[in-house]
Amino acid sequence: MHALGGVRVGGGLPVRIMGILNASPESFMRSSVSDTPEAISRAAARMEAEGADFIDIGGMSTAPGSAPVSQDEEARRVVRAIRIAGESCGLPISVDTVRSAVARAALDAGAVILNDISGLQHDPEMAGVAGRYRPSLVLCAHSRTPLRGDPVPGASEALRRSMDVAEGAGVPRSSIAVDPAIGFFRRNGGGLFSGVEMDWFRRDVLILRRLREIKLGMPCLVSVSNKSFIGRLMGAPDPADRLAGSLAFEVMAVLMGADIIRTHNVALSREAVGAAQRLRGLER
Repeated sequence: MHALGGVRVGGGLPVRIMGILNASPESFMRSSVSDTPEAISRAAARMEAEGADFIDIGGMSTAPGSAPVSQDEEARRVVRAIRIAGESCGLPISVDTVRSAVARAALDAGAVILNDISGLQHDPEMAGVAGRYRPSLVLCAHSRTPLRGDPVPGASEALRRSMDVAEGAGVPRSSIAVDPAIGFFRRNGGGLFSGVEMDWFRRDVLILRRLREIKLGMPCLVSVSNKSFIGRLMGAPDPADRLAGSLAFEVMAVLMGADIIRTHNVALSREAVGAAQRLRGLER
C-alpha cells in the first residue's frame, strides 16, 4: 500500500487533496500567496477545515518564465511557513523545491513530503537528501533534453528514470507518487525548470486524456489548477478567471485515474473531486 506523509493513497482509496500554500510573492496565482505569519496560519487552518489531506509549501515560483530567488531566501521562506503551518494545523506538510539545501532545511523544520518538479534530476545532491531523510516523494516528469512527438512515452520514461534514482537512494516505491508535469513542457516557456516539447497546449491535454498509461501503476498526483493551458482554452489570460476550467480539468483528471489533486481551491476542488470519484466508481 502506498502512502504520502502517512496518508494512504491510490489503490481505490478516496482521491486526496493537496492544498497549495505559496510563501513566494512572485507566484503567478496571487490568491495563493501567504507570506506573513498571520496569513500562513490562516491559510493552513482554512485548508485543513476545507478538507485538504496535505499542504504543499513552496518558497520560489517554478512556473515557466519565473525569475529564481536565492537559495537562502527560498529556504528562509519555506522554513518559516512550515513551522507556522505545523503549529496551525495537523496536516502532513510537503515542500515544493528542486534544491537539496532547501529540502534539508524544510525536512528539518517538519516537512514529511518532498515534491521535486525535476524528479530528483536538477540538483545532483537531492537523491542523497532523499536517501538520508526518507521522506515521501512526489516525482515530476522532467527531461533535460527536448521531447517531441507522442508525449506519453516520454513522460513515462522520465518518470521511470526518476523512480530509479529514488529507489537507488533507498526510498521505497510505496512512499512515491508520480506527477505528469502539466504546464512545465512549454515551447519558449523560459525559466530554469521548463522542458521543451510539442505544442504545450496539445501536450497537456493529451497527457490528461491518457493518464492511466503514464502513471506506471503508481499513485498519480495531478496539478492543473489555474494553469496556462486552461487560460488558453477559456480565453482567460488572468489566472484569477480560471476557476471553472480548473475544476473541470480536475474532474477529468480523476476520471482518467488521478489519485491526488493539487489545487489552489481546496473547498471547491474537494466537492468536484468527490462527485468525479463517485462517477468513476459507477464505471467499474
